[in-house]
Formats: sequence, structure tokens, C-alpha cells
Amino acid sequence: MNFRSLKIAALAALAFALAPLAAANAAASTQAAHAYLCAPIGVAQSPGGKRVVNTSSTASPQPSYVLNGNGCAVIASGDIGFFVSQGYVPGPNIFTAVQTGITATQTASTSTLNLPAGAVIDMVVLAETAGNAITGGVDLGDSTSATEYASAVTLGANATVTIADSALTRLFANSGTPANDQILVKCHTACNSGSINITILYSYF
Repeated sequence: MNFRSLKIAALAALAFALAPLAAANAAASTQAAHAYLCAPIGVAQSPGGKRVVNTSSTASPQPSYVLNGNGCAVIASGDIGFFVSQGYVPGPNIFTAVQTGITATQTASTSTLNLPAGAVIDMVVLAETAGNAITGGVDLGDSTSATEYASAVTLGANATVTIADSALTRLFANSGTPANDQILVKCHTACNSGSINITILYSYF
């Protein structure tokens, strides 16, 4: 089984468990690596808030994280050692962003697709469901560029396709502090009465 198949299998098993997470409360000044870690059962199931702190840090304030319903969080590289020492273990690092029934260009006010800070795209799946090919294909962009992630991806009538590795930009181009990026969808020439479903699979790095 190849890497892509493993990703899809993992997604199917975890569809109800995963949700996007915020990174540390004090953002780094440069791009930083992360790990998706899950707390020991006692911590994950403790009553009250799920905010956890790296109490060994000399930073002020000390880096803190909010655990999701599974007791997991995206931990910045500088804090990984501390949380591993407290019994945290790597969790299933795969998430999805989905938007369906797209019949016109998705602008900042209509797109629900977001790539969180510190995330990298693993795969994008496009499906046309109304029986009409998208004229000129599909663009994936953001507020900076209409084709930031992909350009003119062919999508025929009732077709389901993945964007080829060579045609996909996986990271939000940012040389400073990691930031969220809203992904916009555009019919390259015209939507031609088509309807597009899009699924973006991503992981934290």
C-alpha cells in the first residue's frame, strides 16, 4: 500500500475524531516544526479545561496549548521534549477541509476552506457532481494569488480527480510567522453549470 492509500485509510478510520488545532499561545517569530501529540489518558480525561502548559519553559508567558476532544494538540518543536517526558505520544496527524456544491467562484466571504498555520497539504480531491465539465479547469488560490496552490486542474463531467503532485503547491508561502490561509476556489474560465466538491487532506509539520 502506498503513502497516499495509507493516508486515505487513516482518514476513514478517524473521520469523527479529528479537528483543526491552534498552535502555541505565543507564536514563534519564524517558521517552526511541530508534532501532533496526545496526552496520557489521565490528563486527556481530567475535568475542567484542557489547557496544558510547558512548566519547564523559561519563556514568559510559558507556552500553552488547548487539547482537543481526544486530548491532542499541535505542539511546537521547542516544547515537544517536555510533553514527551510527561507521557504524551504521537497522534494520527491527518485532517480534512471540505466544501461541497461549489457552483461559482468561492471568494473570501464564501469559502470555508482554511489551511491552518503549520500545515502542509497532502492531497486535494476534486469531484464534479452535476454532469457538466468545468470549462478551463479549477484554480485553487488565496487572497494573494488566484493560483497559489493549483491552476487549471482539469475536471470533467461527473469526474473525481486528485491534483497531481507536480501541479500542487503544498505550503502557504510565508517567510515569517506561520499563519492560517483561506483557500479560494475559482473556475478557471467558467463553471459551466457544474458543481464542485473539494476535499483537502493536510498534516502539521
